[in-house]
Amino acid sequence: MKTEIISQEKNIVEAKAHFTAEEIASAVNETYNKISKEANIKGFRKGKVPRRAIELYFPREAVLAETLEKIVPDAVDKMVEEFELKLICEPELKPEKIEEGKDYEFSVKFEVTPEIELPDIASIEIEKPIFKITDQMLQAQIDSVMDMYGEIVPTYEERPLTKDDYVSVKFDTIVCHEDGSETKAEESQKTELYLAAPNARPEIVEALIGKAPGEKLSVELPLSGPEAEKDHAVKSRYEFEILGIMKKNAAELTDEKITEISGGRLKTVDEFKADVERRMKEANEARSVEAMEDNAVFTLCDKIEVELPQRLIDRQKASMKKQQEERLKRENKLTIDEFIEKSGMDKNIYEAELDAAAKNIVKQALVLEAVADENNIECGPDDLTREISAVAKRAGVDEKKFQEYIYGDTNRLYDMANKVRRRKTLDYLVATMKVTEKAAEEPDEAEEKKAD
Repeated sequence: MKTEIISQEKNIVEAKAHFTAEEIASAVNETYNKISKEANIKGFRKGKVPRRAIELYFPREAVLAETLEKIVPDAVDKMVEEFELKLICEPELKPEKIEEGKDYEFSVKFEVTPEIELPDIASIEIEKPIFKITDQMLQAQIDSVMDMYGEIVPTYEERPLTKDDYVSVKFDTIVCHEDGSETKAEESQKTELYLAAPNARPEIVEALIGKAPGEKLSVELPLSGPEAEKDHAVKSRYEFEILGIMKKNAAELTDEKITEISGGRLKTVDEFKADVERRMKEANEARSVEAMEDNAVFTLCDKIEVELPQRLIDRQKASMKKQQEERLKRENKLTIDEFIEKSGMDKNIYEAELDAAAKNIVKQALVLEAVADENNIECGPDDLTREISAVAKRAGVDEKKFQEYIYGDTNRLYDMANKVRRRKTLDYLVATMKVTEKAAEEPDEAEEKKAD
C-alpha cells in the first residue's frame, strides 16, 4: 500500500491510500481464511472449510465489504503515524467498494492541529513578581489564626441582627414531599451561625438579618439529588427561633495556648510567629512561581500568530458551559439562562467573554504542546509514578490502591500524564527564558498610587 498527501490547506490535510490488485486479492484471501476459522458449516471442521464452500454460504459482496472494513482503518492508522498527524476529530472518508482483480484507492480528510512556528524562546524576557511580607500582613495573619480558635460567647444584646453578626438559633427541620405530606427530620437543634461566612446559605442569612432575639421565622430551601428523588422530597423548611446575638473573642496569644492549638509542635509565641511567617513565605513563593509561569505563557502566545480551529474553540466553550451549569445547579439551583436573567447580565456579552476565554485556553494548549513536541518533553513512567505517589500522599490514601485506580481508568491516566507534561513544559519555559525578579505591588499599594 502506498500513501500520499494530496492537499493541505490550513489545518485540513487530505491524503490518499493506493492498493494494488495483488494487495486486494491478498486481503480478500485473508478474509476467507478468517471466515474458514470461525464458520460452522455442516460437514467441515473449523479452519478446514474450503473457499468454494464458503462462497456458497457467504455472498461475495459480504466478503468484500468485510475486507474493506479491515483494510481502510489500517490504512488510516498508517497515514496518521506516517505523516505524524495530530487529529482534532475523526477522519472524514467515504470509501468506494473494492473489486477483485483491480487496483483500489480511497482518500481521507483529516482535521489536524495547526502548525505553530515557535520564536526563539531563550530570547524572551519575563518577570517574576516577588511578594513581600510586611509587619502588618504578618500580624493580620496571626490575628486570623488566633481568631479561628476564639470562643463564641453571648452578648445579651437586644437589637436586630446585622450581616456581620454571630447568632445562636434553635431550629426544626421539616422535609416536604411531592404529595404534600411532611416529615420532621430534626427537632430543637441548636447551633451558632456566622452570617458573614462565605459558605452561609444566602436565603437563611437574608431571612435572619433584621430579626431580633426571641423572634421566630421560617425558611424554605429546594431539595435535589438522589436522596431527594428517593424520598420524593421537593423542599425542606427550617423553623428558626433566635436565641441570642453572639460575639467571637479571639484566643489569647500565650505560650500555653500556642502549645495547645499546635498539638505540642510549637512551644512558644515566638516559635508560632516564625512558623506563620515561614508558611506565608512558602505561599508567596508559590504565588510568584505561578505568576511567572503565567507571564511565560502569555508572553510566548503574544508572539505567535495562529488560526485556531473552530472545532477546538466550540469544544472548549461547551466544556466551560457544562462546568458552569453544574456549578450553578449545585450552588444556586439555577440554569445558565436563569442566572444570566437574574443577574441582569447581557447574554451577548456573556457569549463574547466565553468565546474569548475559550480561544485563550485553546491557543495556550496548542502553543505548550508545540513547545513540548519540539523539545521532546514527555511524561514517562517514572514521571507518572512520582505524580501518583505525590497525589496519593496529599490525599492521604494508600499509594498502591491509588495507582491501581489510576491505571484502571484510561481517561484519568491520560489526564494525569497531560498535566505532568504541561508542568514539565512550563518548567522548561521559565528555565529557558530570561527571568527578571521585580517587587510585586499589592492591591492596596496599586490603589494608593492611582489616588496619588
